[in-house]
Amino acid sequence: MWESSPHQRGGARAIAFVLLALLGAGAVATGVAAAQYPGGTWMDRSAPGHSFWGNFLCDIARDPALDGSPHPGAPWGRAAEWALVMALGLFFWVAPALVEPLRRRWTIRLLGAVATLGLVLVPVTSGVPHALALIAGAGPGFAATVLVLRGLRHRPVLWRLGALALALSGLELALFLGFHERFGARTVPLAVPAVQRLAVLAAVAWMAGCAMAVLRARPARADPASAI
Repeated sequence: MWESSPHQRGGARAIAFVLLALLGAGAVATGVAAAQYPGGTWMDRSAPGHSFWGNFLCDIARDPALDGSPHPGAPWGRAAEWALVMALGLFFWVAPALVEPLRRRWTIRLLGAVATLGLVLVPVTSGVPHALALIAGAGPGFAATVLVLRGLRHRPVLWRLGALALALSGLELALFLGFHERFGARTVPLAVPAVQRLAVLAAVAWMAGCAMAVLRARPARADPASAI
């Protein structure tokens, strides 16, 4: 339900279109990078090619690959990560258009901007700096997500999808910090990259769902049953 001016509604819809385009571009870049990934996972560095469940998203952005071979698709992998980070930044700007009450909207946008500034370093860091960039982005990002969820209780489908994305993201971060850094980044259980994959899929679905809801939204006088 919109409670803003036509100009604001038009701006939110434009951002929602760009958000969906970034998600699509990120998916394409991920596919290209994964197709060119020579091999290696955190469970088996000699494994050939890319493993959907066994590789982290950041693996397709590293050169050389985990098996030591040159990775020609690494620039595509970095582009995929930056597309996802930029999409997240736009999400925290446009999703508040769906949130009630209105007073939460600018708080969400501010926290989202801080989270994006931290996460933008993730594609170009590794080891401890990589973990620090994740933490710098995760803290305000989780806080912004909680506020979005509190404001989406009138949209149960989006609320449930967002809650799933938040739960999986929190679990993935805990597993990553508990295993990836503790053991010197030499080996991790399959559950760690697998949970990250599920968290990314849930987050992308949630961002896309919210963007579509913004595009479908009507002014306040419209029938609220048309919303998700």
